[in-house]
Amino acid sequence: MEYKNSTLNLTALCGVLGTIALTLYFTAPFISLPLPPPNATAAQMLTFGKTYHTTILFDTWLQQIGTLLSVIFSLALVHLAGASGKLAGKLTLLTAGVITSLSLAEGTFVLGAVYSGDNGHLESSITCYELSNVFIHIFLLAPSLFLMTGLALRKTSVLPKAFIIIAIALGVLFQTLGVIGLFNNQAVLAVIVVLMLQNVWTIAASVALLVRKKGGSYDATN
Repeated sequence: MEYKNSTLNLTALCGVLGTIALTLYFTAPFISLPLPPPNATAAQMLTFGKTYHTTILFDTWLQQIGTLLSVIFSLALVHLAGASGKLAGKLTLLTAGVITSLSLAEGTFVLGAVYSGDNGHLESSITCYELSNVFIHIFLLAPSLFLMTGLALRKTSVLPKAFIIIAIALGVLFQTLGVIGLFNNQAVLAVIVVLMLQNVWTIAASVALLVRKKGGSYDATN
């Protein structure tokens, strides 16, 4: 299959920008957005919301745009590989929808916490905040986009074989830690390492895609 350079460029751009946005989102609690304790009082939540109001809104936007761009990147890779019609390709599309929906749901609860606090509905604010905290587990239990993408790219050459193997391995590890994380918080912390490796993979895959475009063709055979 031959594709225009603009298609390849936009795919790689989505991968890079999506990774940057999600990296900024995930590192915000350690740099610019110190989260209140799990047992925060209504007064503490109100102070937190007022102090970091703009930062919270921007961080929520980063999560949504980062998720969207990352999903587009994965779906574009599957499309470039000619694997959209295969079962694994369709499962990738399903997983992309699940991940996007979960991201929007988490963002909804975060914004609900902020605006409830603005309106003086402190109990609602705390409830929304508590609900937003469970998404760290739900995301880990949801199907892994890396795993589905890697499976869809098997027996294709849109990326070097090593990339596909690593994507599948990271997806399996992500899913495994997700189940263990329900019972052990240390496993949740280990997920941070996996997320960092996934970010490195996406950047490297984007670069590899740009390098390979010079060849002008991609093998989309089964």
